[in-house]
Amino acid sequence: MNRKKIFIAGYWIIGVFGLSQLLRLGGNLVATRLLEPEMFGLMAVVRVVMHGITMFSDLGFWAFIVRHKQGAEKKVLDTVWTMQIVRGWIMFIIILFIATALIVIKKFFSVDMGDIYGNEQLPFLLAIVGITAVIGAYKTMAPAIASRDLKRGRLESIDLMSQICGVTIMLILAWQYHSIWALVSAGMTSSIVSVFLTYKLFGYRHQLAWNKKIVKEVFSFGKWIFIASVLTYLAMQGDRLIFASYISGRELGIYSIAFMLTGVVTNIVEKLISKIGLPVLSHIVRDSPSKLKEKYYFIRLKQDLILFVIIGVLIATGPVIIEFLYDERYHEAGWILQVLSVSLVGLAMTRLGLSCLTALGSTKIRMKIMLVKSLMIFIGLPVLLHYYGFFGAVWGVTLSAFIAIPVQYLEMRRQNIFSLVKEVRMLPVLGVSYYLSAYLLSFAAIPSG
Repeated sequence: MNRKKIFIAGYWIIGVFGLSQLLRLGGNLVATRLLEPEMFGLMAVVRVVMHGITMFSDLGFWAFIVRHKQGAEKKVLDTVWTMQIVRGWIMFIIILFIATALIVIKKFFSVDMGDIYGNEQLPFLLAIVGITAVIGAYKTMAPAIASRDLKRGRLESIDLMSQICGVTIMLILAWQYHSIWALVSAGMTSSIVSVFLTYKLFGYRHQLAWNKKIVKEVFSFGKWIFIASVLTYLAMQGDRLIFASYISGRELGIYSIAFMLTGVVTNIVEKLISKIGLPVLSHIVRDSPSKLKEKYYFIRLKQDLILFVIIGVLIATGPVIIEFLYDERYHEAGWILQVLSVSLVGLAMTRLGLSCLTALGSTKIRMKIMLVKSLMIFIGLPVLLHYYGFFGAVWGVTLSAFIAIPVQYLEMRRQNIFSLVKEVRMLPVLGVSYYLSAYLLSFAAIPSG
């Protein structure tokens, strides 16, 4: 694959998506000064559902188009698009059912639903954000073709413009009304603008289609991805679902701030790997499968060098970052940021390898990995909360990033793309980054004269 094309695609993702994440962070900083921590706690649960809507409305459609040899053909694109619409409407109906169930339980049953699940606004928030499932379902599949060819410019521009519009509307409403609906407006606005711009900037127009052969291929490819998506949702979002039953809205809001900051790094890594790493690895599998292991560890070497430096800095300076960015209401998020930053090591050691296995067609492995993580979250967190409190549970969230590593590495070994030495060779960089950052921090803290 053309290296210049890869470099340009990476430039767009790092530059534009990085700017988008900074914009999101800036908007969050302003919003925390206009809104109460409890609102962020309630919104954390709503965002969990929003993320679930996105994951549950996907059968691996994007990956199917990227990997399929005839993915650019109209019959394939239109059939996948139609399946996406059906899935989106089904998910919207499910969200309405959940919202209605919350109202019925609160009104007719004497059940203590806690500070968050018992909040009267939650059902209505869920019903409104559920609309994004339908909106997103109509998004054209044309960007998948552009991603397949590593033409990222317009795609990243769309994401950035959507982010700008969402943050702008959120800040205007937060300043004017000081209401949680300001936080809801960000996601809704971004979704609408994204769909509009996608159709505006890409000339492709879909027609409803249902090719049985293609549908069968999508289900065959995506059945394990779908199950894995459900498990991924539970593994990656389950912590907030569980915490919402055990801690206050204020505590969950503070936790969400720390989670959001580590999420900036996670989102950039996910974006780079899914939009560049997967297409590149899929291209290698199609054209030069014997070189896959070599190319994989070549990419990992560069990735780990950058990521481990960043992670070391975050672990060492977490409390300082929080105290610098937020007022005293959120300072408790400092130690949480430090602990959650450790989980990024697990991300660095697994995410690209998982895409490597996906490129090889080993989609079932993702389901196995997420099953292990889900069990850790839904069994481990309640136990840790009971015996070690919130502190122990946060460490449980971090541990979940590592617990399934043996499962993935065994599959990589089976596929002849695994080297333990190369997997861990850059870990010393993490230690150097941490100790150097801690030393400089302590030196800076010494008062002069």
